[in-house]
Amino acid sequence: MKKHFFRRRSLVLLCLSFLSCYSFAEAARPKFKTGAEVVNAMYKRWQGKWYPNFQFEQRAIFYEKGQVTKQEVWQEIYSQPGRLHIRFDGFETGNGAVFAQDSVYRFKEHKLAGKMPQIHPLLLLSFDVYFYKPEETHAKLEQLKFDMNKVYEANWQGRKAYVIGTTDPKDDASNQFWVDKERLYVLRVLTNNKGTVRDVEMNNYQLIEKKWVATEIVFKTNGETTLREVYYNMSFPKSTNDGWFDPDNFSNTRWQ
Repeated sequence: MKKHFFRRRSLVLLCLSFLSCYSFAEAARPKFKTGAEVVNAMYKRWQGKWYPNFQFEQRAIFYEKGQVTKQEVWQEIYSQPGRLHIRFDGFETGNGAVFAQDSVYRFKEHKLAGKMPQIHPLLLLSFDVYFYKPEETHAKLEQLKFDMNKVYEANWQGRKAYVIGTTDPKDDASNQFWVDKERLYVLRVLTNNKGTVRDVEMNNYQLIEKKWVATEIVFKTNGETTLREVYYNMSFPKSTNDGWFDPDNFSNTRWQ
């Protein structure tokens, strides 16, 4: 009888100890109350570890009413902070865009076709957030009209996530971004421009050369898929040429 009693007592104590440790671990997890706290955590987690340069090609698949309308191959290169050069269907077409200094420059047949101020939310949240000081990222997100005082937790494609910009799970119209709770990279970005809602999903994250990369990006407009990007031939150059991101050098730029 005594043996059974002590065995049961030991088992109960073991279970209580486990539950106590589990509760402590749960309690120790940060409970972010603002978007600024989430951004701070992203920066702290990956500062000095995220890749400063990223080169890749992509299949750009365009949709209309659920049907593929055309496909192109794009060449792209990113360099922190906030610089992206895109060539549409090869360098020889002369078509593409350069994002630099919070502006976008669009080119057609090697000539500048348009320029406008633009903070690129996907560049900011996928890359620049790990290089800018958090205060600068906060300011840019506020410029983009994300309500940094609203945060809740949700699930996204089987992953736990922080949602910044709303506290209503049914809200699919407010500016908001979703961040993986464990890995602290962006999963989804919604922006609302005068009633037109753009929902961008960063999907199929893979570890490539020990670096997390979203290899599929899906763009939806008012709930309908309009573009899907699939990345391949990815690499992480140790350095880039500043001239590649100078709009005046667009026609002469080559990195392959």
